[in-house]
Amino acid sequence: MSESGKRKKRKYFLGALIIGIVILTLFLSLRKKEVDYFVLEQRDFDYTILASCSVGYPKPLDMTFQQEGTVKEVLVSEGDSVKKGQKLIQLDDFKQKQQLAIDQSSLKSIELRLQNAREEMLPNLKERLREAEINLQQARSTLDRYRKLEAAGGVTKSDLERVENEYKKAESRLNQARTELENFEKSGLLASLQNELEIARSRLELSRRNLEETSLLAPFDGKILNINVQPGERVTPGKRALTMLEDKRWNFVLNADQRELPFLKPGLKAFVVLDAFPDRKIEAEVVYVCTEIDRETNTCELRIEVREDVSFIKFGLAGKAEILAERFEQALAFPVSLIKRGPEGEFVWLWEENTARKHRIDYRRTGERLAIARNLKPGQIILNAPAESNPKKIKMSKRAISL
Repeated sequence: MSESGKRKKRKYFLGALIIGIVILTLFLSLRKKEVDYFVLEQRDFDYTILASCSVGYPKPLDMTFQQEGTVKEVLVSEGDSVKKGQKLIQLDDFKQKQQLAIDQSSLKSIELRLQNAREEMLPNLKERLREAEINLQQARSTLDRYRKLEAAGGVTKSDLERVENEYKKAESRLNQARTELENFEKSGLLASLQNELEIARSRLELSRRNLEETSLLAPFDGKILNINVQPGERVTPGKRALTMLEDKRWNFVLNADQRELPFLKPGLKAFVVLDAFPDRKIEAEVVYVCTEIDRETNTCELRIEVREDVSFIKFGLAGKAEILAERFEQALAFPVSLIKRGPEGEFVWLWEENTARKHRIDYRRTGERLAIARNLKPGQIILNAPAESNPKKIKMSKRAISL
């Protein structure tokens, strides 16, 4: 084939290729895109909230010694049920009892001394003050009379001076008696004894507390899980003595999305399936809803309490919780994913008379997955088309979406 023939052949090929691309582009631009659809139906359904959970309460309590000592007696065994206030472990308390007796005797001695000061010494000082006041009054009366006599020439000046000196002595004795009484009450023996009394009471209270701390008592009704000491063992403050569990119903802890908060309240029925026991469904009830939202996770803490006696539950076990949040009757529920957003707001694509059209949607959200339509009717078809789609190029497929 000549060179000119080859060039003609290439031109024909390129022309046919360009015409094919144009035809394909035109075909694709005119072709409608098939999308899945959902048919609205009235139905009754329970809205449930699902979340991972774990046994969080009651927590095992580690009980420790508050002071150093030697274990005298262990009064319980692992697995025992105990009552609040029951003695569990006793340390050797000889020194504590001895110190308590000494402090009680010291307090009694100070109380007797204080009683004597108040009942004998204080009345004596008050009586001396009263006598000094009477003597001063008599001395003043005598002084006034002598001054009048001396002015009338009835007594000599030396007699008046003697009476004036007696008055000054009586005044000095009154001031001294008043000072002694004030010092006795405020800074003297009585004040010192009162201070000693307070110190002695504090020491006695400390001795009582030290004696009480030699006994380890149950803080609540519960069960002994572990015992970590034995008789004769020397222990120090902070040493773990035993672990016990409060006799309360088990509580599971879970974190629900904050968008579920409108549905959450105490008293809701719930079910839990533990990972370790997948064949057992445990009945429970919501007893606590968070008072604030965790800002880092945007979640709300819930606690659900087991309402039945389940022997195999242990602290820390993990599982899945299902909370029956609300019951809907004859509701037009549809997937939230069908709601689109555009410049005009939120809308759905409706399929009517073989044509797609936008419809502003009024709805109530029920969790992360579902919504309930307020301004749609049963039987209407919602298309799952992108928000920016051209309605003329949307075609309903044969694939229906289910809840």
